[in-house]
Amino acid sequence: MIKIALVQLSPVVGAIESNFKQIRDAYERACGERARLVLTSELALNGYPLNDWIERPEVLEETELFLDQLAGLTRNQEAALVVGHISESPPGSERLFQNSITVFQGGQRVFCQAKSLLPDYDVFDESRYFQSAESLQVWNCDGVKVAFAICEDLWAESGDLGRHRYRRDPVSEMKSLGAQVVVSLSASPYEWGKSHLRERIHSKIAQTLNVPVVYLNQVGATDELLFDGGSFVLNMDGQKVLQLPYFKGAQVVLDLERTLAGPCLEGAQWNEWEVLIDGLIVGIRDYFLRTGFSKAVLGLSGGIDSAVVAVLAVAALGAENVLAVAMPSQFSSSHSLEDAEILAKNLGIRLEVRPIKFAFATLSRELSELRGQLQSVALENLQSRLRGTILMTLANHDSSLVLTTGNKSEIAMGYCTLYGDMNGALCPLGDLYKTQVYELAEYWNNARANVIPARVFSKAPSAELRPNQTDQDTLPPYDVLDRVLFGYLEENQPLRVLEDRFKGELPGTGAGSVRDLARRVNLNEYKRRQSAPILKVSAKAFGMGRRVPIAKRY
Repeated sequence: MIKIALVQLSPVVGAIESNFKQIRDAYERACGERARLVLTSELALNGYPLNDWIERPEVLEETELFLDQLAGLTRNQEAALVVGHISESPPGSERLFQNSITVFQGGQRVFCQAKSLLPDYDVFDESRYFQSAESLQVWNCDGVKVAFAICEDLWAESGDLGRHRYRRDPVSEMKSLGAQVVVSLSASPYEWGKSHLRERIHSKIAQTLNVPVVYLNQVGATDELLFDGGSFVLNMDGQKVLQLPYFKGAQVVLDLERTLAGPCLEGAQWNEWEVLIDGLIVGIRDYFLRTGFSKAVLGLSGGIDSAVVAVLAVAALGAENVLAVAMPSQFSSSHSLEDAEILAKNLGIRLEVRPIKFAFATLSRELSELRGQLQSVALENLQSRLRGTILMTLANHDSSLVLTTGNKSEIAMGYCTLYGDMNGALCPLGDLYKTQVYELAEYWNNARANVIPARVFSKAPSAELRPNQTDQDTLPPYDVLDRVLFGYLEENQPLRVLEDRFKGELPGTGAGSVRDLARRVNLNEYKRRQSAPILKVSAKAFGMGRRVPIAKRY
């Protein structure tokens, strides 16, 4: 058939020249291996997603400049090059731009195809920016009819909504055009378990059309979104015959006919915890690199959340670039500081101890003199805000970024302090429930490095903002709370269904009931709107994937 190069790149939004150089270098390597067709991912030249950045006039101008240079690369070369990019829409279109791919060959643009299906759910907003293609065509490569799909084009029948999301199905058009190979070029964000869904969808298409399917995804992170790569090739029976790694750049040149005749990879599954951890590490690393920072600072409390963030930060940035700060108050236990010290030593990071007890005593006394005895919640939040101020000041001084340590359970319940422990540039664990944070920590200790002290797992979770405080003073046990939140947020279950499901585990009415927990989720939207970006790893993350009003009554 065709000798194809799959190039799993990590494009940066807006860095068109840098992305061009990545593509150029990959193309030259592929030419050296005598590839006939070199594939890059969706919007590989521009990065994904551009959002409103696409409206800057320089973006389209620079894109066209480098498209000409890409064409020049193929002059006097046998290999055709396929690149994803933005393009100007045809005259009279409703939208200014299209999400396109172009095939370059012999110094010319020989084929162009725009994306047909434009997602506008979850984190996607493509119909705001792009004009969809009115029709599909196939490109003839040495007598083989190649159909190009751009990510969502193959997801019309995903079935996850129980209804049709689009009026068109490009797959049926590919069939009528006699496609002999389907190439899916994607910028598909990661979420837990999504790789299995991708494979099922593409496998069904391979079987329906009786053709091989080549799936190519980008890697890297753009703000909250993690792109996991995991590109693959399926034979006509929908069986996987090639798999590229997750969250790593990769390039492979394959003889498609020989690859399809090779052994299937059934049963060769990736460990989902390894993929998740690699994704969080890439998310932190790329956020820092792409915003021009190299050093992180975080509050190390001796609890599970800050321990996991510290472990991930060291893996992403290096121990020499991570500063941990312990800020004990008069309510902090001695073992919290001890556990923070043990963890810092195990990780090889610098730990500064900066007590807040005197600042807290002074401020609370002065404020009480003006207002009378302060409410308990005000005193608790004052401690958190003192810690947040210290972290932000150190970050400003050291030209570093603060990593926040909140998890999804706390953020959902508003069990966090605005301008306090929510201070920071990035929230790595904000899409992991508390129970998942424990699971991740246990997995890390068992599979990677036993660095998190055992006592961190065994002691009761506590913010330590008053004497003998535990999280369960005001929250249900996390193993129950997290299941309620999953049903409410991810599954979008009716409250009556959740009430029936958790009958006997939660009170039927009043504080701690299902309706009370849902009320608290909704009440604290104003905090989440002002929080640091959260790395998305689930089907329904707080942030750009969950847009609800702040001012509402429900």
